[in-house]
Amino acid sequence: MIKILLTAVILCCSLPAKPQDYDHRWVAGISGSILTFKDNSLGRPLNVQAPKINISIYLFYGFILDGGFTLSGIGDIDGLFSNSFSYNSLDGNLRYDFNLSNNKIVPYLAIGSSFINAPSSRPNSNPTATFNTTIGVTFWDTHRWGFNTQMTYKSSPEEFRSMVNHIQLTVGLVYRFRPRIYVRRLWDRR
Repeated sequence: MIKILLTAVILCCSLPAKPQDYDHRWVAGISGSILTFKDNSLGRPLNVQAPKINISIYLFYGFILDGGFTLSGIGDIDGLFSNSFSYNSLDGNLRYDFNLSNNKIVPYLAIGSSFINAPSSRPNSNPTATFNTTIGVTFWDTHRWGFNTQMTYKSSPEEFRSMVNHIQLTVGLVYRFRPRIYVRRLWDRR
């Protein structure tokens, strides 16, 4: 009887144990991005966008659901860049951070999809859905603020040739709504 009671107590105490990030799971970000096209079929090989706004929620075991919206909120800047068309997209990704969510440096991989507006530089173009693969890293500077950079390859199906395959390079800031808890290491002690 004592063994059963002891087992029940240990089991009940261990059930609420969750990953440290489960209670600190909402993150928002704002960034800018550069699109690179391998050809000039849309006008120019580069396109600059800002802002890109995203929000992420930690799900479980290193999996994170991320949604974002990229706007062409800034126009051409003489001498610096000139966009051949406005680029707006709605993105959704499932990220995996190798269960390193509580480290200061958090690399990740992601797959997802985007819905991109029709480029005005191509006649009779239509909005396009793309399949995305992403690699990125977040550098957490404080318990709430971090710096994020990522590279996303957006692949457009053959039947939707309004948008061509392209790469989106993104750099920006992320903010955690509740403070992070870092994993302490021996070399972090002073």
